Amino acid sequence: MLAALTVGLAVWYLLPYALGGFGLPLGPDAPVYLWWLRLAGLEGLSVVAARPGAPALALALAGTLGLGQVQVVAGLEGALGVSAGLASAALLRAAGVRRAAWATGGALAGTFAVHLAAGYLANLVFAVAFLAGAVALATGSRRGTVAGALALGAGGLAHPLFFAFGAAVLLLSAASAWRPQRAEGIRVVAATLGGAAIVGVGLLTLLSGPAPLEVDTSKDAFLRRAGLHAELRSAYTERFVQRWWRYVQWASVPLAILGLRDAHGFVGRFLRAWGLATIVGIAVALGTGIAPADRFVTFGFVVPILAALGLVRLWERLATRPAVAAVAVGGLGLAMLAGAWIAWDRQEPFVSDREIASVTDATPWIAASPPGTPLVFPVNEDDPAVTFLATRAGNVIRAAVPPDRIRDVVVVVPGVEGDHVDATRRALTRLTLGDATAAVEAADGRRLDVLLAPFDRPDASGADEPGSPWRRVATGVFVSGAVDGPARGADPDPLASSSPAGIAWATAAALGLLGAAGYGWARAALGEPIQAAALSPAFGAGALTLAAVALERLGVPLGGGAVGGILVSSIAGGGGYVAWLVLERRARARPSPQVDEQPDQ
Repeated sequence: MLAALTVGLAVWYLLPYALGGFGLPLGPDAPVYLWWLRLAGLEGLSVVAARPGAPALALALAGTLGLGQVQVVAGLEGALGVSAGLASAALLRAAGVRRAAWATGGALAGTFAVHLAAGYLANLVFAVAFLAGAVALATGSRRGTVAGALALGAGGLAHPLFFAFGAAVLLLSAASAWRPQRAEGIRVVAATLGGAAIVGVGLLTLLSGPAPLEVDTSKDAFLRRAGLHAELRSAYTERFVQRWWRYVQWASVPLAILGLRDAHGFVGRFLRAWGLATIVGIAVALGTGIAPADRFVTFGFVVPILAALGLVRLWERLATRPAVAAVAVGGLGLAMLAGAWIAWDRQEPFVSDREIASVTDATPWIAASPPGTPLVFPVNEDDPAVTFLATRAGNVIRAAVPPDRIRDVVVVVPGVEGDHVDATRRALTRLTLGDATAAVEAADGRRLDVLLAPFDRPDASGADEPGSPWRRVATGVFVSGAVDGPARGADPDPLASSSPAGIAWATAAALGLLGAAGYGWARAALGEPIQAAALSPAFGAGALTLAAVALERLGVPLGGGAVGGILVSSIAGGGGYVAWLVLERRARARPSPQVDEQPDQ
């Protein structure tokens, strides 16, 4: 059953690539991770100090498996989505439910993970680690507590803000157990504090090294920097309203409520706390606008997990009428799967081969400018609401330029006149022109302007006219600035797209490596082989993340070759098998308690 679940989820995540012929990762945040990987591989993890976990994990996998940045980002999307499903199945199995229930829960939660697999790697890494930590805590053992703390710490390094949410869930769970199961509450609090300590120490170590690159990676980030809080809150609300129907959650909430009856012990308390925290998070986000409410929805794995229990209970209630049971349970299950599939099937790459090619065509001219010269890219379109294009263009351009020039990229949005220009567009123009002015002043007046047709069609259409300052260097590529000609030699590390087959290989290889690296840790923490097999990719992701961050901080480079990645994988994976062996030997050496037998009287 576990093997079938793994294969089924892997096929689920690879289908859009095969059907769409995509060779680039899906989702709006994927270009961000591409340039994070390229810059972190060159300068170190301190450049993404706020969220080092996902880049560290991706760099370790890329070095070990010989994958390019495109392959490893796309492969991780699918591998972590599968891992989320397997970890959810393990959580239900820890609750003692029947195989039909935990297998259904794994399928529903694994397919629901598409909402995070669509580019939100940091969130997905934390979700997988959070589920793994909960399963470890469900064992009620000292080993489980330690393993839970390590899993939570690894997830927190991927997304510290969601770690705070996860900590709130765990503390609520501990509070509900304080009277009936105080020992459980103490273990949960200890694991939460241990995870927080790992996150704190990890982030402190990242204060040394090159500073993070402070740029707007999303429309939300720009609105926040511009102080347009009303517009940001409106965008959050509009996004929630427009997307609510995509989520399986709403159809499955009644089933989740029904399933609460079968969630007992620690797992039941944990799932109830998660559900309560999700409701409060959504309400607070909608009421205050401090965060996007839909992020709490997409992290709400508790609903599909409980919905699986509800489906099984519904089947049992209708057992006397098998035909009705099959139609009702099958129809509801397919409806939930269909909702997740519609969301996943609509995803597409937010970077194109043409955009990458245009940046690559400009690379020789970029290389001809001295290092540190601001590379000014105008971004414009006929639609005055250019905010999303501007931030997306910045991410794509940074991902495609040579890694040593990522810091030099500056995106500017030209000003336009007219009553149709709103406050957001005016603020975008003002801030981006200010960014360019500051960069040029810091470079003593040097600059190279690069006009790329995919990102600025209005200006590119007139770039060839007489008197234009632009010089055509390739189709749809123009430059202006103090460069006499292109530099010789190609970019030593060009960004290149993959293929559906290449992404399928990357997904399978990443899942295999995560499983191999985590199985020893899972056996050491849980003991039981089926549970360990289900959790091995999740524990592998956590072990590789912690090892990658630690070794990189000690001077082991994660980019530029296979040595760093192989060393991280060897230590992370090998350490688990050593821990398993040591704990098994101790268990065998410890004498079993003797029971005095009294003779019959």
